Amino acid sequence: WLLEVKGLYLPDVYLATMVFDMKEVEDVATGANVPMLGIANGTGDKPVKDTLIIWPDTEESPPGHIGVIVEVTDTHVRIADQNQHFHKWAANYSHELKLEHDAEKGTWTIVDNAYGKPWNPRGWMTFPGIANRDLSTPLVWSPKYKTPKFDKMRLERKTIVPKKVEENWLDLTNAAEKKFVDTFGMDVSRSRLNETSANYYVANFELMLRSVEAGNVMHRIFLKETDKVIASDSLLELFQIPQVFWARLRKSWATQPHTITGRFDFVVDNNDNLKTFEYNADSASTLLECARIQDKYAKSIGIDEEEGSQSSGYWMVFRLKAAWRAANVPKGARVHFCVDNDDEEQYTALYLMEMATDAGLDCKLCVMFDEFSFKGSDGTIVDKDGIEVKYVWKTWMWESAFADYFKAKTERGDAWQPSENEKVRLTDILLSPKDDITVFEPMWKVVPSNKAILPMVYESNKDCPFVLRASYEVTDELRKTGYATKPIVGRVGENITITGAEGTTLHQSQGRFGERTLVYQEKFDLPKRDDYYAILGAWVIGGCSSGVGIREDKSIITGVDSPFSALRFVFSSHIEAIEEKEEDVVVGAAEARGEMKEAALHGEEE
Repeated sequence: WLLEVKGLYLPDVYLATMVFDMKEVEDVATGANVPMLGIANGTGDKPVKDTLIIWPDTEESPPGHIGVIVEVTDTHVRIADQNQHFHKWAANYSHELKLEHDAEKGTWTIVDNAYGKPWNPRGWMTFPGIANRDLSTPLVWSPKYKTPKFDKMRLERKTIVPKKVEENWLDLTNAAEKKFVDTFGMDVSRSRLNETSANYYVANFELMLRSVEAGNVMHRIFLKETDKVIASDSLLELFQIPQVFWARLRKSWATQPHTITGRFDFVVDNNDNLKTFEYNADSASTLLECARIQDKYAKSIGIDEEEGSQSSGYWMVFRLKAAWRAANVPKGARVHFCVDNDDEEQYTALYLMEMATDAGLDCKLCVMFDEFSFKGSDGTIVDKDGIEVKYVWKTWMWESAFADYFKAKTERGDAWQPSENEKVRLTDILLSPKDDITVFEPMWKVVPSNKAILPMVYESNKDCPFVLRASYEVTDELRKTGYATKPIVGRVGENITITGAEGTTLHQSQGRFGERTLVYQEKFDLPKRDDYYAILGAWVIGGCSSGVGIREDKSIITGVDSPFSALRFVFSSHIEAIEEKEEDVVVGAAEARGEMKEAALHGEEE
């Protein structure tokens, strides 16, 4: 907005709230500094339109916030902003704030209660003497502004002998953390792997930004391809989704856009490449480790004190609570968290229950199905408290529910009817005959999770820097690069074969999915760091890129037993100007303007 409307450039600043302390911006036509004047909220100056509005940092929004005042009356101001209010704009603003005028004191105060408590803006930034531009004319750029070259992504594995080790660094009064300790203990040295040192990863600011970008870009790409699959009978057959579920699948896509979690598998080499292996869109595995455990681990051995570093999962707690608030579940309604008799699934569920409880929901952990019974003969299911099951979060793959559906039909027969004496099973909950139970993740997530989507993603997005070549058959191009053979349905690295460019088998894993149809994906030269290969698990929470974790292994194929490692983002970066033809700069700026105007036209928050 500042660039388009005022022709001004805002220099780099670490946090949004710090903009209020700045004194100058730059005129892009001349490269000269021009004054920027901050007006404090609650003073004698009335807000004016076409200024930047700045919020303070809080626990709920540590960076503060920034937006644009686009309209002012005597009773309200209207704001255009992003990353705060997630809806389609009705006009040229995202939301409206109350403006209070104290005639006796002569003050004007913008009032905001975004998080259920006062969060009034610090004030607004004006640009004395700078009129709005004629948007029909192109921007004129000073030669000072050449296309910047950013730091390359950097990921480094570090090994230390901790100078301090805090005992009881996890909270045993917290249900999720206690379950984690019961499963793995508090041993920070990973003695179960015969290691006596502590290990963690450090990534630079550029890798953080690139992983956020990749998460958001790839999520949109996978959703676009999912829409094609769901609309096509032939593609649903290719994905081997049983026809009996197609109508229900299409209904879930049409009626349940709300999701909680998904996780991309990204890989990074030493040549500034970040690529996508797959989208675990129906998974919550390692969520607790990424969002909480890794940061507590870092603090327990002192690596959190590394200058300027932050846990790579810092934002996840805020996004998880927001995702549950936006999940279209009535406040106070009970959500049944249904898991297998597995420790990892249980502590993951317990952590998500914390987030959902904070969002105002009533949560109950249900291990297997003894908690449930039928009420009547119409398929209604209630828990032991007599509360009907209406909302479910689950850890089972949807394919497991499909398999149980057919198994139940065989065992029960076609004439079977629910009764209070019958045991409830997985299919009865996830595939309720009445189709009146909302499940997270929704059924349509079975499509982006299916690796049959990888060739579609490649064919539609060949120029995307985050996409690897993929095909339903071994092509000449794949033979040249080497390739990974993957079953279209699989988990935790099972039944994967990696073939080199010379045609020899380099690595192979066994598992339960060997009979599935296969896809072939370009081999990526994953570098070893120390003696380990690292996979980045990039979380998409509530549809937004939200955090990154690392699993590592001495095998290039990451499996269920591959340990999780702490990842710290270090916020130190620089950019340097490089020589480039002036016409390239003009073209790039024109393209950027077009994208900005298109986004503004549709009220998108890009």
